[in-house]
Amino acid sequence: MAIHRPNNLKQVKDIQKTLSKNMSKTSEDEGERTINALPDYEVKTMKDDLAELGLKKLEREAKGVALEEITVPDEGPPVSKREIAPPETLPVAPKRAPLPGTEELIKEKEEIEMPPVPEPVLEEEEAPPLPKMEELKIPEPSYVPAKSSKRGLILRGIIILLVVLIAAGGLFYWLGRKTPPPTPTPPENEAIMPQPSALIISVSETKIISLAPDKSLFELLKEEAKSEQPIATFKRIAILKNEREFFSASEVLKNLEVSIPPYALGDFGNDYNLVLYSQVTGKRLGIIIEVQNPENLKEQLGNWETTLLDDFKNFYPTQVPGPRASQTFLNDAHQNVAIRYVNLPTSTLTLNYTILSNFLIIGTSKELIYTIIDKILGIQ
Repeated sequence: MAIHRPNNLKQVKDIQKTLSKNMSKTSEDEGERTINALPDYEVKTMKDDLAELGLKKLEREAKGVALEEITVPDEGPPVSKREIAPPETLPVAPKRAPLPGTEELIKEKEEIEMPPVPEPVLEEEEAPPLPKMEELKIPEPSYVPAKSSKRGLILRGIIILLVVLIAAGGLFYWLGRKTPPPTPTPPENEAIMPQPSALIISVSETKIISLAPDKSLFELLKEEAKSEQPIATFKRIAILKNEREFFSASEVLKNLEVSIPPYALGDFGNDYNLVLYSQVTGKRLGIIIEVQNPENLKEQLGNWETTLLDDFKNFYPTQVPGPRASQTFLNDAHQNVAIRYVNLPTSTLTLNYTILSNFLIIGTSKELIYTIIDKILGIQ
């Protein structure tokens, strides 16, 4: 069977051209690699694969291996297999690696620009061995503790005592603010000074007298009437019964020997004022008594008028009244207040009485009773 030699030579020439092209391309790539300072990578093409396949076939022919039948186009005659002498050894193109991606190029550049600095390895020093517990011994004290002196003990005691006293004082002060102080009670043997009844009219002076065993109340009033007293002023006389109480109104009248009818005595209240009035013609005595039923007493006083002048004979401490100048009591009025009176030989001496509000007023001159009425009404 005939062999078509020209076809094999053509294939060999094509392979050589391919190799020369690859070699020239390789040199160009190396130039670009040198310029770009990039690593060598091989670009694998279809021509390289065909050249590699032709070389493998030539190698087989050189070793005496029978060639397989070569398929030719339908136009020509079939090609037969024959042994061919091995051609000269051709250089084999080195394989090229694929081109790296952008991320790999940047990573490689960073690794080149910033090489890692190796950390120095420090050699661990061996710690000294711990001392054994047996070897640690507490040294014995080389001194003797000082004993507390007596002065220190005394000072400490004083400080503690002061702290206790301050705490106790603060506690007592706090308790004292919480509870009001108790009302002091006078001792039993201490004398309590009694107080006379309340004032009914304003006076310039209050004189307290006590009964003497050798003097009557009338004699004491006569002595008091001789003392100095400004004109048109009142002096209150309070009679002390004992160390703890004063005379009441009924007791004063009884000591002056005044006979009080029972209907009048039952109406007397607790408050009264026995007063001395100073006028130009002498001292005049009068009494103001609180009454409980003034309207009933006003009706009963008409019956008392028959003995009233004789009953009050001791109400004239400075002058003797003498016989009456009028047989009956007459009517008078001051500040629209009705007054009953009886005339005496001396025109400056009278016996007057009236009931004003809830007070019974008895006096020994018109000036006296008029002034008392003015004070009760608040005119003076």
